[in-house]
Amino acid sequence: MSLEDLKTTLRRYPKLVGLGGVGILTTAGFLLYGSPQARHFFGQYVDKKAPESDKRRAEYIYIKYHIYRESMRKMQQKQEDEKKWISVIINPLGKWWKTAKHSVAWRLLNIAQTGSQPERLKAVQQLVCMDHLKDWDFRHLAQICDARTAVSLARCGADTRWFMPVHRRGCIKNPKMLLSELHGMLARLRPMGCVQHFFSKYFPDQDPIEDIHEYLNQEQTIVLATADTDLLKEIISFLHHITKDPDASAKIIKDGGLVHLMELRKIFCDDNETLSTLCKVLANMSVVPDVVEHFFTSGWVGTLAEWQQCADLRLQVVSAKTMANLDHDDPNQCTYPPNVYPLHPRVRTRRKPKADIVFVHGLLGGVFITWRQRDRKPTELGLYGKNAFYTSKSDDVFLVGEQKRVNGTKQKKGQGRPLVPAQNAGDNNQEENKANGQPKVEGFKDPVLKAIKKVEEDPVMISDAATKEFVETLRNQPELDSDWEVVHPDIPLDANMNCEGKFSMSGNEWRNQENNEEYTNCWPMEWLPDDYPDSRIIGIDYTSAVTEWSANFTKYCPCEKGQGHIDVRASTLLERIAVSDVGNERPIVWIGHSMGGLLTKLMLLKSIDSHEPKVQQIAKNTKGIVFLGTPHRGSSIAKWQQHIQMILSPSIEVKEMEENAPKLLEMHRRFMGCLNTALRHCKVMSVAEGSPTMLTTFKFPLRIVTEESSRINFGDFYLLKDDHLCLSKPIYRQSFLYQRLLHVIREAVKESQPDTKDQNEIPQTTPNQEVILMNIVAALLKGAKGLFEYLPRVAVRFNT
Repeated sequence: MSLEDLKTTLRRYPKLVGLGGVGILTTAGFLLYGSPQARHFFGQYVDKKAPESDKRRAEYIYIKYHIYRESMRKMQQKQEDEKKWISVIINPLGKWWKTAKHSVAWRLLNIAQTGSQPERLKAVQQLVCMDHLKDWDFRHLAQICDARTAVSLARCGADTRWFMPVHRRGCIKNPKMLLSELHGMLARLRPMGCVQHFFSKYFPDQDPIEDIHEYLNQEQTIVLATADTDLLKEIISFLHHITKDPDASAKIIKDGGLVHLMELRKIFCDDNETLSTLCKVLANMSVVPDVVEHFFTSGWVGTLAEWQQCADLRLQVVSAKTMANLDHDDPNQCTYPPNVYPLHPRVRTRRKPKADIVFVHGLLGGVFITWRQRDRKPTELGLYGKNAFYTSKSDDVFLVGEQKRVNGTKQKKGQGRPLVPAQNAGDNNQEENKANGQPKVEGFKDPVLKAIKKVEEDPVMISDAATKEFVETLRNQPELDSDWEVVHPDIPLDANMNCEGKFSMSGNEWRNQENNEEYTNCWPMEWLPDDYPDSRIIGIDYTSAVTEWSANFTKYCPCEKGQGHIDVRASTLLERIAVSDVGNERPIVWIGHSMGGLLTKLMLLKSIDSHEPKVQQIAKNTKGIVFLGTPHRGSSIAKWQQHIQMILSPSIEVKEMEENAPKLLEMHRRFMGCLNTALRHCKVMSVAEGSPTMLTTFKFPLRIVTEESSRINFGDFYLLKDDHLCLSKPIYRQSFLYQRLLHVIREAVKESQPDTKDQNEIPQTTPNQEVILMNIVAALLKGAKGLFEYLPRVAVRFNT
């Protein structure tokens, strides 16, 4: 047969050819694989591992027979108990109780979302008091809660389970990708001069990112270099600078900036100082109108609610400020712009405040620096310190002007930081952190400015009732009788002839606090509310420096260089204080330390000259001023700039406080004239330092403000034995300084509001029948909760 005949035959039977070819190849494959050499050759390219499904086969747990028998016996006993007549009565009541408590929560939430303002306020208060719900109840309610109600719950101190967890909890965004996105977000703010200056000096263009994971979970780890960590902190500080402009804040929010800030919060979850700066960025953004929904959807409402209840005072104050700006349903709502911080109240209140008490710190001071309780150890002042309320550097002086109370862990230079997404929410409780499932950055921990630590006495463990009552009576008795008279430990060395007030107290009123372990980092926030709960306490915070080298607040924008002038700073602070509605139909008491007293004087002079009603009311309602070491005629420390100007390079603030400076003398002359005219009903108290202050830089004492410079020929004047720093730090509540300050506040409130009982109550409207019914049902359920929980125990005992 020729080749052409063979081709013709194969074309007639194509299927036979295909089957034959497959059979030949299969036979050859079996023969080759049967030989050891062939198996070894093909085994190099074949994966001999078991399939993934085989790896994850179900594993059985074998229960021992006696455990199985006991569980079955309990199940049968439960079924028999349910058939008894007592269970027939109890079970329907239990089911009704569960249904009732669930339905009340859902109906109250509906009223909080759709009712009128008085109805919403009452419904939110009832929801906050509910503590009998399960975790799944809170999660369900959080899913149907809206932004306005969530903010109201957070402002009233509700359980954190009312809020949804943050997006992608347990994951951290890759820092390299986050830096790239932050660069693109800031680049879209051009042509702002601040952004261009920041890019050219700190934030260059980022390299393109390829083949990296967008999010890191618990199984992935990446080491963040120290340079990247410092760059992220610089970005947070720069955002704090540019968000003071509401237009820039609105653009950042519209561009998704709140989501990027949440990722920064995950990275620095253990760095409380950086978190406080990040929270100030949020506070600046919260002033923008109609941003509540953006904060709610990005998860910041729940995070701010957690920060309001955390241990660090800085996060408590700044988060409370942010939530107050977002809470437009509060009948006493007011806006707190930058530099203004509400120290009390930090939650919703039913009554309007009866007085505004404003604290203004001085040079190198801060809210949690100047107004701290005095240490028992001698204090020193450093010239090259930074404001602990503003700085983002971990190796700076944490508390300027005093020794460090907490030694934070310092990181070695050049050492990277491992980013490990862990179950942590930034709190100290590890078990709670694991439950919350928040990411954690290991390798850095920041010291915490904790709230006052109250020491509780041990209970009397005596069985005999009469003896126990006798011991408790002895414990509660005062150390001294009323016949004794105790002189204040910080009694003034000298005073003017017109001064009045008590320099001692009765023995039965005296409480010895020499060995008391309680300590406060901010006595206006933790002491004054106990004495004046109906007042609003505001802390003014701003950055300042002694030398140009330590003026870190001017590095992000050249336009900030002129902000150090006292006239410019006073105008800015006055405008922002007026926005906070200070002095609206209530008296104002000013407490200014050092340069803060000069700013107070200048703000009052500008308020008198202003034509705006909101600004005029500040001077009109000022009823008390306390000057603590205020250099009315300048400070001798400013003379140093003539001798060591080449070394220290004094700042603008120091140059303007030169002794007998013409601007200071003219301002003092005008202020004295206003005390006899517009401010003639104002109570004034001046306190001078009687001891020199120790400088850490040169290790020698210096009288910062002399007695002549701090003396003012109006009101009371006292010369204390303390140095310049301790004038703003009472040693404890019963010190002369604190008691005299309470006297000034008491007199200011008494003179301005005689017979104003119930004047500031929130106007009550008649609630509808549904709200009344809900309140009655909530009260009944709360009272019957213990009864229904105890009934099953009674039933078991009865059956037994």
